[in-house]
Amino acid sequence: MNNNNKTAELILDIAQGLVQDVGFNGFSYSHIAEKVGIRAASIHYHFPNKEDLGESLINRYHREFGATIAQIDNEAQNNLEKIRRYVMMFSIPVGTYCTCLSVMLASDLATLSEKVREKLAKFFTANLAWLERVLEQGRSECHLQFKGTAVAQAKQNIGFSSRGTTPCKILSGS
Repeated sequence: MNNNNKTAELILDIAQGLVQDVGFNGFSYSHIAEKVGIRAASIHYHFPNKEDLGESLINRYHREFGATIAQIDNEAQNNLEKIRRYVMMFSIPVGTYCTCLSVMLASDLATLSEKVREKLAKFFTANLAWLERVLEQGRSECHLQFKGTAVAQAKQNIGFSSRGTTPCKILSGS
């Protein structure tokens, strides 16, 4: 990895920490620059505006999620174990006293750009689709028992509801 890529990754690491701590609207490039030890103008070289930074953050988070889910699919012995590992994946931010990036971005939904909202919706949709598939397979293999449909159970398990919570708004585009 060259120095430009290392700097961009460091900027993303710091930005992710800031989003998880204070939200997407709670920091500026000067906050990142101070923590990285560079000028704010240098951040613009890698991310011309905050929308670009937001897109890169959610793209990286989605990519890492996909790799983790693939690992879970390959290594878990059954669907119950997949669900346990999925839950553990989201407990990491809780264990470090921060909120998961997707939830913090969702909390700023009204002020995010359309591109960032679309990428965030894709992330939540991927979560929902994976969880629905695992639940349905687990039910058919008798590893899991639950009432209702797999999609309803998946939505309930990742915090979606019909009462207009933020993830529902993200998926519906409202």
